[in-house]
Amino acid sequence: MKQYSIRWRLTLSYAGIALLAALALGLILLTTVRSYYQQREQLYLAENAQGFTPKLAEAVKEGIDLRPQVEGLSFVVQARIRLLGLHQEVLADSGSPQPTDVALGTVGVNVKAPQLSALTNDRFTIITINKSSNILTDTLSLPAPVPDVPADGTQRMLIYRSIPVAGPTFGLGLDTTAVDASGGRSDQIVTLPMIDSTGQLQGYVELSDGPAYGSEIVKNVAWAWALAGSIAVALAAIVGWLISRRISKPIVALTQATAAMSEGDLSTRAQVMGRDEIGTLAQSFNEMADQVEETIMTLRRFVSDAAHELHSPLTALQTDLELSAGERDETQRAALIAQAQQQALRLRELADNLLDLSRVEAGGQTLFVTVNLSDLLRDLSEPYASQADQAGLTLSLELPQDPIELRGDPAQLRRAIDNLIDNAIKFTPEGGTITIGLQKTAGAIELCVQDTGIGIPEDDLSQLFSRFHRGRNVVNYPGNGLGLAIVKAIVEVHGGSVHVANTSPGARFCLTFPEAR
Repeated sequence: MKQYSIRWRLTLSYAGIALLAALALGLILLTTVRSYYQQREQLYLAENAQGFTPKLAEAVKEGIDLRPQVEGLSFVVQARIRLLGLHQEVLADSGSPQPTDVALGTVGVNVKAPQLSALTNDRFTIITINKSSNILTDTLSLPAPVPDVPADGTQRMLIYRSIPVAGPTFGLGLDTTAVDASGGRSDQIVTLPMIDSTGQLQGYVELSDGPAYGSEIVKNVAWAWALAGSIAVALAAIVGWLISRRISKPIVALTQATAAMSEGDLSTRAQVMGRDEIGTLAQSFNEMADQVEETIMTLRRFVSDAAHELHSPLTALQTDLELSAGERDETQRAALIAQAQQQALRLRELADNLLDLSRVEAGGQTLFVTVNLSDLLRDLSEPYASQADQAGLTLSLELPQDPIELRGDPAQLRRAIDNLIDNAIKFTPEGGTITIGLQKTAGAIELCVQDTGIGIPEDDLSQLFSRFHRGRNVVNYPGNGLGLAIVKAIVEVHGGSVHVANTSPGARFCLTFPEAR
């Protein structure tokens, strides 16, 4: 497959379209998924902050050291918690949550022994995790007095007052594998004011570095999208190659046909493989090939016929000149020279007719103007009326009262009508009649020349307007078989048509032109 072939380009086009579609879909999908989980992460932090902010405000108001509680809450909600004062000063900071080896079970905050002795009249709640459902519950409240605390200051897992904790998106889980501390943290930050029961602002709570529960999902979606996109691009490339192969197959066949024709094989034709644009192109090529073959064959026949027609008068001319050169009798010599002159005139007429026919068919010298056919026929009929009278013929002209106009070349139209009238006079015996008629029919102009002459053999009607064709019954009449061919060419240049029919006796030639607009 060539680099710039249609197969290669279609394959790359299909793959490129699939790649662009996959990139657009992946971008929208990943953006949507990531946005959703960012909202969930922010909502998780906000719900937790709203849950314990009121009680932290009361504790700040009482002046209790909340650093142990902040650390415990940070462990429970798996987020960084900062308590800020009224002037944004840091009162407590848990830092980013770190993995811990604490076994699933009782969880709480650290309360040192000196603090316990001052809180013996308070109630303490142990926060526990239900091992079967992973749901945070308050399962045990210990009444005062608090159990003895070792003198060495061993810390116990107790929390001052019950503080509600919101569950994360997938339920609370405090196992050490729940969050990857190395990078599985959310970039969302939530800051809420701490307002006590009297409506006084005690500071602010800031939650950050929460669980990035959607990061793994986004990563998995990205990998799945990359895999699906790669498969889609590969499939698109395969489909593009198959379609390009199907499309290019008739084009390759058409190219081969044109190459064969350019090498001289005029009989070659393209195979029409469908009704689509390529099939239409192949059909058009075949029609063009038919026309080219017909034109070339016609040209070859024309050259052959012209050579044959020129050969006869040239041979006769040469013979007459050779005989006249050796003839001593002045009378015979003069007769031979006269015959040679007639052959020269015949050659000149033949050459003129060939030139006229080539000019008409080329169409380069055609100058269209508005022609009054009625006046044109009157002008032409005058000299032919005298000629017909000398031949013992009657020439009549039938014209409508209103003039009939036509867009055309006056000289060419005159030449076509001349040929028809001249043939009518030539092939009509003495006592015959020639009628020239002009009329308008449905959207057309019809000009007819009818005679009572010798008529046309039925076998010659189909070839009557071919170059150098002469009927079997006109062998003894002068002519070269180009007159009617010139008539047909002129009429077709003017967008019309020519028809002939025998009228018994004689024949009727009709020229039909489109009406001038």
